[in-house]
Amino acid sequence: MAVESDPASSPIEDALADLLAAPFDKVSITMPAALKSRIATHVAKSPEANFSSYVTEVLAREERRRALVDFLDYMDDIYGPPSEEDMAEVDRRLEEMWEKYAAYQSAQSSSTPVQ
Repeated sequence: MAVESDPASSPIEDALADLLAAPFDKVSITMPAALKSRIATHVAKSPEANFSSYVTEVLAREERRRALVDFLDYMDDIYGPPSEEDMAEVDRRLEEMWEKYAAYQSAQSSSTPVQ
């Protein structure tokens, strides 16, 4: 059963939605006890979450990340990798966004609007 597509979503997100709408299988995994404990702590904070849904969500995010890396590799194959100048511009813009985000977080904690 396919999930209805959101017009603003990407093919990657649509494929993941289809995967998550498919029938579920029960699996058993082995993980470090400390990691299991951390996940249980996160799950306990969310009334609608459970261990399985948390792990499924994390794995779905990893699949999305891998699909995006594959797409970027494909774009590099077509257009070549970004130039050093392009990467410097991206770094500059990301730094600006992080600064704005830090100001936003600071304002949220002090309830002062950010301009």
